[in-house]
Amino acid sequence: MAHHPALLRIPAAGALFAGIVCGTLPAVTDGGSIALAVVAAALISAAGSLLFGRRMATVFAVGALLGICSMEGHRLCAQFSGNYERELPPRSCGGTAELRIIDPRISELPGIVPPSLIRAQVRRIRLTGETQFRDVSGILYLKLPKESPPRLRCGDLLTAQGVFSLPAEGGAILRAEADASTRLEPMRNFAAYLAGRGATRVFRMREGAVTGWSPGVIGRICIVRDRLLERALRGMENERIRNLASALFFGTSGGVDPSSRSRLIETGTIHLYSVSGMHVAMLAAVLLIFLRPLPLRLRYLTLAGALLLYTLSTGANAPAMRAFWMIGLWCLCRSALLYIPALHALLLAGGILILSEPYLMLDMGFQYSFVITAILILAGERFDQLSELFGEEFRYMPASPFKQRREKHLRRAWALLFAVGACLAAFLGGVGISVYNQGLLLPGSVLANLALMPVVGILFPVLFFKLAAGAVWSGFDLVGAKLLEWSFRFMEGVTGIAAAGFERIPAIRPALPEIVLFYAALFVLLGTRRQSPARIAAALLILLPASWIVRAELHPAALFVAAGEGERNPAVVLHDPAADYTIAVNADGFETVAAAADFLLKRGATRIDRLHFTAARTGNLSALTQYTSRLPVGMVSVPELDRYSRTFRKRLAEELPDSPPAVRTGGDGGTVEIFPQKNGFELVYLNPCTTFPIRLLLENTDSGCLVTLRQPGKPEIRRQLRNSSVPEVWEHEFR
Repeated sequence: MAHHPALLRIPAAGALFAGIVCGTLPAVTDGGSIALAVVAAALISAAGSLLFGRRMATVFAVGALLGICSMEGHRLCAQFSGNYERELPPRSCGGTAELRIIDPRISELPGIVPPSLIRAQVRRIRLTGETQFRDVSGILYLKLPKESPPRLRCGDLLTAQGVFSLPAEGGAILRAEADASTRLEPMRNFAAYLAGRGATRVFRMREGAVTGWSPGVIGRICIVRDRLLERALRGMENERIRNLASALFFGTSGGVDPSSRSRLIETGTIHLYSVSGMHVAMLAAVLLIFLRPLPLRLRYLTLAGALLLYTLSTGANAPAMRAFWMIGLWCLCRSALLYIPALHALLLAGGILILSEPYLMLDMGFQYSFVITAILILAGERFDQLSELFGEEFRYMPASPFKQRREKHLRRAWALLFAVGACLAAFLGGVGISVYNQGLLLPGSVLANLALMPVVGILFPVLFFKLAAGAVWSGFDLVGAKLLEWSFRFMEGVTGIAAAGFERIPAIRPALPEIVLFYAALFVLLGTRRQSPARIAAALLILLPASWIVRAELHPAALFVAAGEGERNPAVVLHDPAADYTIAVNADGFETVAAAADFLLKRGATRIDRLHFTAARTGNLSALTQYTSRLPVGMVSVPELDRYSRTFRKRLAEELPDSPPAVRTGGDGGTVEIFPQKNGFELVYLNPCTTFPIRLLLENTDSGCLVTLRQPGKPEIRRQLRNSSVPEVWEHEFR
């Protein structure tokens, strides 16, 4: 029987990974529809037999079957009678829960800030009004109270009262003229974030107490980790740097303060302070030096075990686990005297992670880690080929001082070129994901990461020096502490300069097919050796991002109003690309402000130039983080403050330490004037750079928010945004 020829060549690891993705992705995106996954996998398998040949199509089908079985297994576990979700109503509700803390990211060391959400295992629950506890199981995330939160450690047994909060679906309703509605999906999906970590709810704790301790394996690992952490931080006096060091080395990410986090996001260096594949790889490189005296098989098996303990002690997030599985597979192959290509190890590691938790495919951290690592592997292979080509001349040159100098200069040049190329490849690997999910286009991140690479590369060796030599003599401990402090201060200086010197570039949110085309072109460019496909791919990699930037500049000015969520103030934003000016009014209402921030990011806004408040009351600040965590805020304009505004001013200073409020008197707010009305407010916008003064009146009525837009020489426009649990929005472009 003749063998069916393959139109495309693909390794077995690639076919298996593609099958796993095709078996799980339809069910993940469709809310768990196994029937859709089976149909989609069958159709794609049939196409795969034509493209890849029968042998690889069989491997693909096996992967699809594994993916379907994984989804079915997760669905059955979710329907298990003991799962706490089955015992709760399909809404947020109050009650009491007995929990076991299983989050390694918290530390019992004083001064180390815990994460905002703590992973916990549910043991028993009792809803409000019930007298008996019910034995249950499952995972949720615990939100501690702001006032007097209890000190916790991994393994603590906690009895707490609070609310089982079901994450809102997010998004908003866009209602057209004929009352036809469109659901606007949010850029941030908190429910998907929880699902990727095996949870469905957040328990917002009001009060509680620790009743015992059941550490288990992870808890005992954390005890050793905390001892190492205490030794690592000994001699470091600055509290902020202590928390940054703890976050970088051991994953206690709660210690990165909001101002530092904002600066790191703006420079594309936030990944340094969340234990990722880079941290695991650096630790592996240092450990391999210390383990060199051991026999080969024992050396690599010991390395894999040490990395597993480290990964578990830092929270076992997706990027770190991806690196562990890659290095673990490599160690097993090395101990068996076998060879596995890095790309094959990556594909197998990605398949293992998806099978263990299918919803990780929707997690941005997993997408970043997997795609960027694949790009770096392909770019590294290309770099090795080029270095061999350019070093060919030295094979035919006799030994001489001239040859040694030439080789030395070439090695330095190639090292610098490799560093620049790696940063550029990582930027290209993450740019599509960043623009689509966060509205971020940060070319300055290439230079920032390039400047930090030498310092980050020595952090783990310095840490090992501090831990090992410091145990012999306390002077070495102090030297190590000073070296770490200087390193972190240098990193803060670099990120501060980069944040001030490099701004975001305006870019619209592209459609999903554009993102797929962008990454297809990137992989083709790095993977093919043919000139014609490479040239086409290179052209696409230039034209697609250029079109995102140009389309953002050509957008007409637009007005966005979001109202709903009861009696809260509507969120109003005005984006004027021609004048390079963006304003926002109030920050009251989580969903309305989130929808307004999404609107700005999708249009390519890079900042909020002025944030206005119609009243100096804390209610107007309830959702301010929805703006500040996603867009830099320039100036703040508030009415004249009174004696009732102390809490408002304190909260505003905490949220915007770099943007002091400008007190607005007499309605003066730059190009915007706000005039309070009996049941709302009126906004007047007159920018000298534009030709369209507008007057916007918002009135709260019994049925919702009535919006009236007036422009000179144009008919008045009125819209009624009805009160509902899902906010309604109105978008208007000034053409």
